Amino acid sequence: MFATRYVDHILFFFLRDLALHADVLVLFQAENEWTRALGDHGVSAVQAVPRSRFDGRFQQQVERLYREWPWDVIQSFHGNAQLANLIQWNTRQLPLVGYRAYIGHLKFRENPTAYWSVRNPSLAATAAVSGAVKEYLEGFRLLRPQNVHVISHGINRAWVDAQKADRCDLRADLGLADDAFIVLSMASLRPYKHFELVIDAAKMLEGYPIHFVHAGNAKHWTDKASANVHFLGHQTKPFPILGAADVFASTSHNEAFGRSNLEAMACGKPLIGSRTGGLLDLIEDGVNGRLFESCDARDFAEKVLFYYRDRDAVKAHGEAAIKRVTDRFATEVMVRHYVDLYRAVRYCPPRASSWARHLGSMKAAETRDTPGGELTR
Repeated sequence: MFATRYVDHILFFFLRDLALHADVLVLFQAENEWTRALGDHGVSAVQAVPRSRFDGRFQQQVERLYREWPWDVIQSFHGNAQLANLIQWNTRQLPLVGYRAYIGHLKFRENPTAYWSVRNPSLAATAAVSGAVKEYLEGFRLLRPQNVHVISHGINRAWVDAQKADRCDLRADLGLADDAFIVLSMASLRPYKHFELVIDAAKMLEGYPIHFVHAGNAKHWTDKASANVHFLGHQTKPFPILGAADVFASTSHNEAFGRSNLEAMACGKPLIGSRTGGLLDLIEDGVNGRLFESCDARDFAEKVLFYYRDRDAVKAHGEAAIKRVTDRFATEVMVRHYVDLYRAVRYCPPRASSWARHLGSMKAAETRDTPGGELTR
């Protein structure tokens, strides 16, 4: 098995044998808690770091590995250009497994390579990072991807605990009172993040000792913020900051999943999130967080005020967040789901290699049972 990964969660890894004991060779750019966790499953890993996304020597190395090793399945974690190369190299017609962690950018005129990557005839299955992404992919009627499976990001709580071991006196650093209530957000502030909701809610709550703290590139927002909004800039060690906050907020209106949300949950922080996208998978309203109506600043402010007034709920929902991570979003769960998917697609016959043949196969689609689950062909 062969897969690709870059900094934005693009990961190469290979499965050779998916019998009772998976013998896996992993090629990745940078070690992290995900790749280290693979070692617990009998995975042997090698590291190859591309100098850029279009490193020709790296591509040659990858192609050589593909041609010389008896892979059963090809998995691509993102990397549309790399997936295009994999399709070209896939002369043995191995089953391809795609991956999608975004909502949008699949219209042909916007991103032809991405459009093709979820519609190529060799695609046996697609791993969607959330139910919202699965729904988005299945909404494409023409040559839509078959067999879309929700496999969310996983996180290792022991790794998180080690990362946040360093204490952060955030209130003292910002000159705040010891009892200041901190609502933390972390993101690169693209338009779909709707950070204006934080700005508006902060103005509504100026009479309370509630402070909104953002870690990440502030861009042009510093001039628009009130005194109770603080910007930390880009942070290379976010976990101590997460540990110092009271709650975590995500105001996105188009969030596929949001790994920072998962990291906050693993740190025992309740989530306040927009009622949309992958946040619906993460937040059980009133149990481990609160959902507010997307793009509604007043509703967002009310949810913040709820936690400010009920510190028992902050504690209870934070504990529930940790339990939800352990039960549903642990790295072990993620790895197991991927291995089950690989076992399933391994038994699929090769797909058609042209549009015409694929169109014909769609008309004669049938359901077949496989040892790893049920796949629609």
